[in-house]
Amino acid sequence: MRLNQFLARAGLGSRRQADGWIRDGRVLVNGAPPRGMGASVTPGADQVTLDGVSVTLTEALHYLAYHKPRGLLVSRRSQGGRQTIFQALGDRARGLHAVGRLDLDSEGLLLLTNDGELSESLLHPRSAIQRRYKVWVRPGPDATAIRRLKEGTSIEGAHVAPARVSQESSCPRSGVLVIDLEEGKKREIRALARTAGLTVTRLLRTQFGPVELGTLRPGGLRPLARAEVAALRRGVFRRPLPGATLR
Repeated sequence: MRLNQFLARAGLGSRRQADGWIRDGRVLVNGAPPRGMGASVTPGADQVTLDGVSVTLTEALHYLAYHKPRGLLVSRRSQGGRQTIFQALGDRARGLHAVGRLDLDSEGLLLLTNDGELSESLLHPRSAIQRRYKVWVRPGPDATAIRRLKEGTSIEGAHVAPARVSQESSCPRSGVLVIDLEEGKKREIRALARTAGLTVTRLLRTQFGPVELGTLRPGGLRPLARAEVAALRRGVFRRPLPGATLR
């Protein structure tokens, strides 16, 4: 088995993330750096560590919906003393990784899983998985601001635009928008808002593909229903869910 595939199947992240850990020298095989990016390992025979912690495969696949509160980092490592979601969740998220990110000041739905294959596919641009956000802005957006939002903006030299923009409420000082994205660039909604002359005061992700935040409270976790997991897989693999254990 390829080393990056092993790390992904262990639930630590996607194969692309694993490649980064290997390049950075954070992964050892039997106490030594692997021989190249295409190194292979034998589960149960080779000892693999990430940052000095032993990595083992888990047979059961787990899928959770998490309501990320504002002010937590979606990261394994704390930065500047800020708390991460994994520190906040403790054993409840052991062996799981986040599918994508929400920035420090954003909140709402985040998927947690140890299914590296699925998470990597969900995040690939060709999947075009819809993310829905409820966005509080100021001042209240007028017709010109809405048009500019729909036209999009440039991030790192690439043009980005929302799949859909609708206005939930508005007054001269503030407003609430619903914005759908099919490929979420880093801080994309905030960049779109700036282009339209708006300031985001609150950003809440309410949906990721077929999975909805619903009434899940900040900091809360719930297992995905089998139908939700099957719908996620259909969206990227066009094949049914294998015999996975849900929690």
